[in-house]
Amino acid sequence: MSAAPAYVAAGRFTSGPITPTLASFALPLLLTNLLHSLTGTWGAIWVGRMLGAEALTAVATATVLMYMVMGSAMGIGTAAGVAIGQSLGAGDGRAVKRVVGCAIAFVVGLSLALAALGWLLTPAIVAAMDVPAASRGFAITHLRMTCLTMPSIFTYVVMMMMLRGSGDAKTPFRFTLVWIVGAVLLTPLLVSGAGAWGGPGWAGFGIAGLGLAHLLANGLALGLLVAYVYWQRSPVALHGDDLRHLQPDPVLLVLLVKRGLPLALESIIVQGAYFVLLSMVNAYGAATAAAYAASAQLWAFVQLPSNALAAAMSAMAAMNIGANRWDRVDQIAWRGCALSFGIASVVTLAMLALGTLPLRLFVPADAAVLAMAWQINLIVLWGWIALSVTMGLFAVMRANGAMLAPMLIFAATMWAGRVPFAHALQPWLGEAAIWWSFPFGSVLSALVAWAWYRRGSWRKNRPMLAPQDSQLDEGHVGE
Repeated sequence: MSAAPAYVAAGRFTSGPITPTLASFALPLLLTNLLHSLTGTWGAIWVGRMLGAEALTAVATATVLMYMVMGSAMGIGTAAGVAIGQSLGAGDGRAVKRVVGCAIAFVVGLSLALAALGWLLTPAIVAAMDVPAASRGFAITHLRMTCLTMPSIFTYVVMMMMLRGSGDAKTPFRFTLVWIVGAVLLTPLLVSGAGAWGGPGWAGFGIAGLGLAHLLANGLALGLLVAYVYWQRSPVALHGDDLRHLQPDPVLLVLLVKRGLPLALESIIVQGAYFVLLSMVNAYGAATAAAYAASAQLWAFVQLPSNALAAAMSAMAAMNIGANRWDRVDQIAWRGCALSFGIASVVTLAMLALGTLPLRLFVPADAAVLAMAWQINLIVLWGWIALSVTMGLFAVMRANGAMLAPMLIFAATMWAGRVPFAHALQPWLGEAAIWWSFPFGSVLSALVAWAWYRRGSWRKNRPMLAPQDSQLDEGHVGE
């Protein structure tokens, strides 16, 4: 009875019209991602305006590292979401409970370990990134506060991905609103003392307040989300005997980790490339680092529709694969990619049409930094259109458990393409070589992704929860 709404969603995904269903499912995801990006932008605005461009550089540094380690949560969340979608498509509600318990237990333990390790290694990480001296104190403080947020944020992210895997995109959106509103209200107060509750003499916590605002807001959202999931008797809620799955089945845990590991490594590979490029940027001084940080704040907005549609495509394709509706999978891929490409193109043109106006939110008084940030965006923004195709094709492949190929493709196009490209052209183009490496890497990854999708070997995978022992014994990787 508790799984009835999920089976309704599965039926809609496996027999309804494809493009309208993708669009309607992606809309809450898009709004969720948009709110997250706006919250990050809101925090960057307060830090840049109240604490200066040096503090804004620290925010960019912590963002790269957070996304790098976030891959561990995204990997297990993606694998769990795919397994849940396939299980619901096949009508197996009991398998859903096993996956949920295993994924939650794993991500809680892992996030606590990563938070402790990150706190201890923060000074060494900041030094390794060659952060400008004026920004180092800000970077250490902000990165350590970011580590404190990891357990609650990672758990929240995995729960969202499992709910989406069950066909529910609205519940994550509702509780992300709680997180966003809380962070928006708390950031001015905790960073600078501004806001309705800032009393006389209260100056806030400086850059530490940014991490604290997200810790408090996300903790509240996570608590309310868990309560709501149980109240609604969602398919991902564990009741009674289901709680035993919080002590994971080793075979299932190995399967989920094995399927999620390539995505976790992909995050490390991609963000590691950004890490190297950011170190190259930092070597050009504080002004270039600030310009990069300001322009990078806008890139997420161009990528938002592609990310939302990719998540919708993955959930929809997984349910069709579970229901053995392969006739619909290619349609999901091509229609989803076409929609994503078109929307990304429109958003890119709109962002460029706004000129320097969005950038002035971060660097209102520094004309040199503003001009450099505008030049960066003129070069970089176009590349995200090509990336929209890559994300869509990878989403469909991952829906059948093919996690390794996307990781290897990103490894090749980032480390054998983007990073060497930037290094090779630096003597002639200077820092512009770094900016041109972004569209070069994006176009290259789109071409390779298309070729691998057409090759079709990823279609031969068995469902994720097909007899697990045989998959493990045979060393089945999933490509």
